[in-house]
Amino acid sequence: MMEHVFKVGQVVRPRSTNHNLPNDLFRVLRLLPSTAGGVPLYCIKSQAELIERVVEQNEIEAAPR
Repeated sequence: MMEHVFKVGQVVRPRSTNHNLPNDLFRVLRLLPSTAGGVPLYCIKSQAELIERVVEQNEIEAAPR
């Protein structure tokens, strides 16, 4: 099982290979339990949207500072 790489409050963005998320910056709101396959999940939200999204760790990357 993999460990969570990102922390609550950290700013992330979609990986360039992920076309399911808008090209925006997101803040990690919560760390969620891993999938059955052991991939960590995150609850994220962008400033531009009202909705929260659940994504797998391999769908996001750290945003440059």
